Amino acid sequence: MDGMNSGNGFPFGSNFFPGDGFFFLPLAMFADFDRNEGNKLAHDRENVYVDGDYVGDRISLTQNDNGRKAIEDYLQSRNFTQFNVSQEGDRIDIQVQDDREREDIKNHLKVYTQIT
Repeated sequence: MDGMNSGNGFPFGSNFFPGDGFFFLPLAMFADFDRNEGNKLAHDRENVYVDGDYVGDRISLTQNDNGRKAIEDYLQSRNFTQFNVSQEGDRIDIQVQDDREREDIKNHLKVYTQIT
């Protein structure tokens, strides 16, 4: 047998693993990290509404990620001007003044919330 395989199925021989060629993964490898037991999740979600209609969740990737401002900047970059954005907790509300823009804003934010 060559030095790369000792015949026990493990490369580099059984000395690479402690004991008789078996190794154990730490218990943390099997933990359920998605459970929320009072702690913040890795990503916070903000529920986005346009004139009371839910359009999606915006995921904040950093603690200082300003969801309200990010949505306002996004809509302005799409040349929308007739709206107001407010935020209370994890809820972001957009009130649209121009009825002709309402559906377009909803559609843009549905896509935006899926890609962010």
